Order: sequence, then structure tokens, then C-alpha cells
Amino acid sequence: MAYINAAPSSFFSFFVLLSLISTAFTSMHGLNHDPLIIQQVVSSNDHDDLLMMTAEHQFSAFKKEYGKIYPTQEEDDYRFGVFISNLRQARRNQIKDPTAIHGVTKFSDLTSSEFRNQYLLLDQNIQLPKNLKKAPILPTEDLPETYDWREYDAVTEVKDQGECECCWAFADIATLEMAHFMSKSNLVELIEQQLVDCSDDVKCWSIIEPDEDQIAANLVNYSTIALQINGAMMKTYKAGVVCPDECSNVLNHGVTLVGYGSDRHWII
Repeated sequence: MAYINAAPSSFFSFFVLLSLISTAFTSMHGLNHDPLIIQQVVSSNDHDDLLMMTAEHQFSAFKKEYGKIYPTQEEDDYRFGVFISNLRQARRNQIKDPTAIHGVTKFSDLTSSEFRNQYLLLDQNIQLPKNLKKAPILPTEDLPETYDWREYDAVTEVKDQGECECCWAFADIATLEMAHFMSKSNLVELIEQQLVDCSDDVKCWSIIEPDEDQIAANLVNYSTIALQINGAMMKTYKAGVVCPDECSNVLNHGVTLVGYGSDRHWII
């Protein structure tokens, strides 16, 4: 069952619980410094070259790109071991998820527990009100093959939540920004901090069946949709369409659905 956050009159703000991404992180392998090789796309002179780099070179490039400075050599060595483990995880994810690109990201020096604690939702026991209303069933016969609210300049830029368990606030604020756009025909950027500081209830939620056509219909007719996914693969995800080989019931990351494509993918 999926959950929707309904708003007054001309728009709805939805909180749909979907499982789009799967695969829990495996435990760390031994920290042997073998010359692990993976293929990575790097930009050079206005075109992309495929470059084979050792783990040591990739770690040096990673630290330079993301400004990583560790206080001691011992910590540097430890993070290098974590980095190697994450390269292996990226390689496994790439095999399982060939339509996406997995590799080195800004999270590549974090253990699975660190990534989960800093960026994903930890509380899986959300208590929903018993008197939730069902959203109306919408017609789906004439839905467009593709739809993307970004083409209407109706959504703000992608934001970084930082090291805070507040992805839900960013997803909900994005739907409020969209609601303002629908009402006033201009896009404003709102502040997530107010929700983080002040919101502690779910009194305005309503409910919708987990039907993809209904999700698409609500997206087209009303607004962007705040939803939850399993964020495990986001640790190594770089680009492309995430299409894991199995689904998970663990939903731990809030994102905003802004569109869909003709080849049956969601845009978040």
C-alpha cells in the first residue's frame, strides 16, 4: 500500500511508498590492498575517455575531487580499505544493475553503517493515523507516454541534504514548491529547515493504492510526488536508470518523483 500526503483544493502532495531500488550492502571484505581494477568514465578535453585506474590512483583522485583530508595516516589507511570495499560493491552493483552506471561517488569512503546512519531513514515503524482517506481514482486511458515537470520549469534544482537524516523534508518541500508553482505560476525555493525543526505529525496524509497508472495520473494531473525508496544502491550510483534484479520492502530514503519515460522508468 502506498501513502499520499493530500493538500488543499488544487493540488495534492503525495508520500508514496515504493520499492524502486534494492540490495542491502554486504559486509566489508578483508582490507587487502590488491590492485583492484574497475573501469571508470573520466572527462578529458571535452570528451569522455575510458580509463583503467588502480584502486590507489582512484583513491587519490577521489580525495582530490571531494576535498577529503584525514587527520592521521592511520585514518587515511582505514578509509582506503573502506574505499576498496566500496569499489567491489560498485562492481557487484554494476553487474546486477547494467542499465545504470555505478562507481566512485562522494560516499565511497563511508562504511555501509555510516552511510545508512548519515543519509537514510532509520525509523521503519511509522505509525499512520487509522482514519486515512483514500485519494480519488483518476482516469488513466489518455496519459501521455512521457511526462516531466522539469520541462515546465516547475521544480527547483536537486539539493544535497548533507549528513542529516532529513531526506523526507527535502521530498516534501519539493512538493510544496510545486504546489506554489501551480497556484501562483512562479517557482520559489523554500527552506527545509522549518520542517525539520517543527513538523512531528502526519495528520494530512491520505492513501492511494500502489498502482503505477494511478501514480502517473496523479503526477500528470496534480503535482510532483514525495515518495520513499530503498536507497542502498545510491551509495555507488552515478547515472543511468536503476533497475535492480530484485525488490526490497525496506524503504529508507525520501525523494521526489517529477516524471516518467516511455520506456517505463521514473524520474526522481
